[in-house]
Amino acid sequence: MKSAILSVLALIIGLAVGYLLGMYTTPQQAPPATTTTTTSTQTPQASGLCPVSVDVIKKRGKLILGTDATWPPWEWVMGDKIVGWDIDIAREIAKALGVQLEIRDMRFAGLLEAVRKGDVDLAISAITWTSEREKVLEFSMPYYLESIVVVTKATRNDINKVEDLYGKTVGVQIGTTHEEWATANLEKPGKASVRRYDKVYPYMVEVLRRGDVDAIILDRSIATALIKKFPDLKIAFELPGSAGYISVAMPKCAQDLKLVVDQVIENLMQTGKLDEIFQRNFEQFLQS
Repeated sequence: MKSAILSVLALIIGLAVGYLLGMYTTPQQAPPATTTTTTSTQTPQASGLCPVSVDVIKKRGKLILGTDATWPPWEWVMGDKIVGWDIDIAREIAKALGVQLEIRDMRFAGLLEAVRKGDVDLAISAITWTSEREKVLEFSMPYYLESIVVVTKATRNDINKVEDLYGKTVGVQIGTTHEEWATANLEKPGKASVRRYDKVYPYMVEVLRRGDVDAIILDRSIATALIKKFPDLKIAFELPGSAGYISVAMPKCAQDLKLVVDQVIENLMQTGKLDEIFQRNFEQFLQS
């Protein structure tokens, strides 16, 4: 067991390093999965004391996913479909359960509460594990190692470290660890103005490009995709000590579902399919 865990963690770190260095291979086609998209807020039928369980999901015939589809390449809207890294992972989980996938696009600010209440079976939306979140939610094994960066216009040379944000206006998404950091380190001490937004892409991106804010705070993965798509933007610097693991969030009581999700993630890592998912969606976003 110990060696399996170490190998999984090594794969996570390897994926992250490979991604940051741009070490990609030719993407392969993902297996098809039946998916429906809805904005319904109906609560799943409870099973005993837990609103979410594998039995309930199988009897219902569908896995209800909550996500905020404004985080390419994790999840974004392309045409009339929601696509992305996380969506493909959710398809694999639904396939393992033998059910269809229903996607509920919602604001990130309310996403984790929807999971806690059982309004959705799970949330996959570039969610960073934290000890505070784990007090009320169950998390899968991690499937990505992420860090937080500050993004500015490419022409700016005056923002290269945290202190350079003092006196500036910084944009963040509501409900994220980015907002928590900006509130504690910039807003409360009175060192900078923080503006909050519901959605990242294209809203926060356009706000920065227009010059309404001096910088925005994002995960490195989405920032890397955005600056390739929009050359007028750049990653100014990485927040010190910001590395964290991305995981799937579930209700605290959904232990049987966690076992299935962990097995799917581990299989995706061991077979190399997770890397294929990352590569394919990254390139798809750049071409969209």
